[in-house]
Amino acid sequence: MDISSTKWSSSSGVTAKNSQQTQSPISQFKSNTTNVSFSSLALKLKDAQRSIDNAQVKQLPLVWNGQKALKSEQLNKQEVAAARWEFEQLSKAQLETIALDPGGTFSDVEKVAAYEQWHVLDQMALSSMQRESLEHENPLDAITGFEKVVNSHTQSFSVLGKAMVSEQYASDAQAKFEAAINAQDKALHKTTSQSEHYYTMMVKDIFAGNEPNVLSGIEGMSLSNISKSPFEFLTQEDRLLLADMYEYADQNDVDFKYIQRLASDLGDYRKHNDGKLVSNFNNGHFDEHGHQLSVGFTEKDQATIDSLRSGSALASSRLDQGFVSFLMDPGLGALSHVGSYQFLQHMVEVTAGSQTSVSAGNFEVFKDFSSTGERYVMSASEEAITKPEPDVVCKNGHCEVTEKGRLNGVTLAQDEKAMSPAIDLKSESIESLIQQLKNTEKQESIWYQWLADD
Repeated sequence: MDISSTKWSSSSGVTAKNSQQTQSPISQFKSNTTNVSFSSLALKLKDAQRSIDNAQVKQLPLVWNGQKALKSEQLNKQEVAAARWEFEQLSKAQLETIALDPGGTFSDVEKVAAYEQWHVLDQMALSSMQRESLEHENPLDAITGFEKVVNSHTQSFSVLGKAMVSEQYASDAQAKFEAAINAQDKALHKTTSQSEHYYTMMVKDIFAGNEPNVLSGIEGMSLSNISKSPFEFLTQEDRLLLADMYEYADQNDVDFKYIQRLASDLGDYRKHNDGKLVSNFNNGHFDEHGHQLSVGFTEKDQATIDSLRSGSALASSRLDQGFVSFLMDPGLGALSHVGSYQFLQHMVEVTAGSQTSVSAGNFEVFKDFSSTGERYVMSASEEAITKPEPDVVCKNGHCEVTEKGRLNGVTLAQDEKAMSPAIDLKSESIESLIQQLKNTEKQESIWYQWLADD
């Protein structure tokens, strides 16, 4: 298990699974300082092992006595680093032999280098054990699991290996791991509590404290849903994002009204099935004189939208890109939006973790539109499309042939009065309705007879 995917990864002190622990070679000391070839090193290891065997026969204690050397200011750190590079391929057992050499075969520099390299390898083993322990979701289980494996690890040490660590080795490793887990757990609880606080704040401000279920926008404009508030169509993801916006607003003195308006625009988009039920105004609307109408953004909003389009924040923002694109289309967003495009851009950048174009201070006090001219710009085409004159016009059930209709030879049967006899909707039988559809003198249907006339 890769620790980067666990919730305790940031502070448990565990080395990443694929991290490199090797030191860069220090070439200037590689040949002329340590002068250790594999063959000579093998001979020195045999001599050191012989000294260790003699000490064990004589029951002399073998302990790491390099602490003074580690702290010595006279110890050349570069020489130690060079020696460590020479020892990188050695096993822990070989490093133990060098570090604990009682016969003076190896120098203090070499002993310190072996000791440090041994602990590098051991720390890698501890990190692997920590990763395995963190596979437990429960922090207590993770702590218990690590305690077992670290005790087993310590018991596997050789006699020389035990001399490389202190008596508190296992307890110290356990304490550090437990402290990191507890610290992370407290941070997680704090974050959770804070998130719940701002979610409650969002519910109170948007839903008046009573959060409704999420309504589907697929039938958002049905008779049952048309009267519903746009807020009710906000998805659970939308609501969580808005809660985070409230946290940001609370910490940066942003007027909550800006978030309310943004939530209203987003909810309206959801209510219309993510904008699919909205027709583009600029695809064909005319005034009474036949001029085609088009709607656009104000100069201020257009500049903001241009900046938003050219920036990189939108691609990584948590805000729904479809929603933002919907609002940036003048035929869709100019007339429908009630929120601020400047605040929209600000939140796109904030949720993307990008540098904001304007500071949060610009939104401390909510500024509403003073007129429609501050929301959108309406324009009409110079060319007008004339509506063709009809052959017949009807008003209140009375129809007349127009001048154009007369020129085209259109006439009304029974002159003008036979076109649309009044129907008594209170008639009590189908027969009475049929009677009103017939000429009582000729007993024939008179409805729409003029359509068949030449």
